[in-house]
Amino acid sequence: MADKKGRVQEIIQRDVSEIILYELKSPLCQYASINEVRMTSDYSYCKFYVTHMDPTKTDVLVDFLNTNAKKIRSLLSKRLSIYKTPELSFFKDEVYEKARHIDQVIENALKKKPMTLKDLEEQEKKAKPKTTRKKTATKKKA
Repeated sequence: MADKKGRVQEIIQRDVSEIILYELKSPLCQYASINEVRMTSDYSYCKFYVTHMDPTKTDVLVDFLNTNAKKIRSLLSKRLSIYKTPELSFFKDEVYEKARHIDQVIENALKKKPMTLKDLEEQEKKAKPKTTRKKTATKKKA
């Protein structure tokens, strides 16, 4: 990234990843990964989107990281040489789950037989019960 904010985001992502993996020393953090970092333009807030190799542990990991956010921030401030160290918040990254769901929908759509208008009409006929109405003729008196 050519812009300053992008470079700072990359540095923060790398440093926070190292802090989580090597300095927190929690077995929960061994298989954690930071997928995306979003930072405000004034460097005051930073959002991290994290995942775990075991999808069932991702929520526990996010809770653990949010409770230790102040400790991570203080360790980060020692590594950075910028004026303001941002507030850190961690969120579950759901991009891969959404992508997997979209892939399944596409796969199911490709497996199904394409429907024609005739097929749709037949489905509608099966869905609607037949009702018979008797038409009564009305005679006009002249």
